[in-house]
Amino acid sequence: MDQEYTLYLDESKSVDNIFVVGGFACHINKEEIIERKLAELKKKIWKNPETREEKVFHATDYIKRYPEVFKDLIDIVEEVEGVVFATIIKLDELVELFGTGYSKSEKTEFALVEDPFNIALEKIIENYTHFLYYKHGYGKTVYEARNTENDKWNTSPDFLLKKDYLRIIANNKGVSYVNDEALKLCNTNFSVRRKKEDVAGLQIADNIAYIIARSMSYSLKENENISKIFDEIFDLAYNGNFNRKNKDLRHFYGIRILPEMFRTIPMERKGAGQIKYYNHMIKMLEERVKDLEKDPNAISKVDQGKFQND
Repeated sequence: MDQEYTLYLDESKSVDNIFVVGGFACHINKEEIIERKLAELKKKIWKNPETREEKVFHATDYIKRYPEVFKDLIDIVEEVEGVVFATIIKLDELVELFGTGYSKSEKTEFALVEDPFNIALEKIIENYTHFLYYKHGYGKTVYEARNTENDKWNTSPDFLLKKDYLRIIANNKGVSYVNDEALKLCNTNFSVRRKKEDVAGLQIADNIAYIIARSMSYSLKENENISKIFDEIFDLAYNGNFNRKNKDLRHFYGIRILPEMFRTIPMERKGAGQIKYYNHMIKMLEERVKDLEKDPNAISKVDQGKFQND
């Protein structure tokens, strides 16, 4: 195994409670290109970036003033043959299914079975491992730091996330399809880098996560620019080593939405309103699959429908 990769990840959250961990993986020999291209883009926007005290590229600073920047960033990922990985979590639905003591109307506190960061990381590492295995490679994961100066390390967000990463690799935590041998063979390290370190790959990952979260936001669903950029991101999503003309599995291997749709639930388990809702959604998805099988060119229509209507 002589192919070494780096997976850059960051998170974002929309006003509609859509939580995303996402980013991209690329071969380590492409990292210099990423740094150079991002530096060129900063000069284009900032004119004199070397004189700026703040040198980190923030997605939220440019969505209105320079929306074309996002296209330039995705072009960098495409140029280095980057592959996009992300997990989208609909927090309200997750809480409704697995939370305790939660009320939308009363906005009470709730407890989840698992931290959304951990859930998202588990799915991404599983798919990243699949990618590495078929590339005959190995790779590390780099995440943007979330700790504050007041956090104690052994209870800090970064420590807990790295702890979960080690559990994934050591114990297959949250992994359903990839075996432990592949996890240990393909994954080498998990590191946390601070924003002030000006890591080019993480700044692009920040923008990827931001756009994916906003594309799922009901309040921004009609934003044509966001929709177009998301389409370009989705085009780079991992497809499980399959030829996309034969099988388009980007919703599973590349950008995954949780909670995933259930199969039909027995009616005797009550909660009939919710059951009818989920069964209706299942039926809609099955109809989309049939349409896709009849017309492969309908894939963009199906994908758009899934992300906008789920």
